[in-house]
Amino acid sequence: MDAISIRGLDKATVLAALYNAAQAQGMGFIQYDPKPMTADEARTILAKKTDFDYLKGRVMKIDLSGDEIAPWCYDRDNGNGMAKRVIDTLRASGDPNNKVIASTHSEHTITEAMRTKAMLGDETKFGKRSLKLGLADMAPQLAPKLDKVLKRG
Repeated sequence: MDAISIRGLDKATVLAALYNAAQAQGMGFIQYDPKPMTADEARTILAKKTDFDYLKGRVMKIDLSGDEIAPWCYDRDNGNGMAKRVIDTLRASGDPNNKVIASTHSEHTITEAMRTKAMLGDETKFGKRSLKLGLADMAPQLAPKLDKVLKRG
């Protein structure tokens, strides 16, 4: 996927929009905050850093240090073409939590919560040349968080 220009957009609004669309996944549900991010909150965060792996449990994988973003990792975890969709809808509406962004986050987070919940019984398995991480050891911490997401859904 080609780089996406964010030239002319307020980076705090871009961060808020990308965050608001991003899903929580896996262990990220332990830190997951369902509240949408405002541009003011994003501005405070950007004063400290511009490169994000996870942010409050949401998978970001994005660097906002320049006037373009590389969407590959964000899209890998949030959906093919999602970064461009978020930036396009942000440019059109100016709202970092417009209906498209909010519904994308909600739908994807619920789907991921169901997928993660189904894996709570999986044990970590050691193979000769591989390791498959399970979630059984984290089920007591994850299950209540996932139930909360699914109840709110």
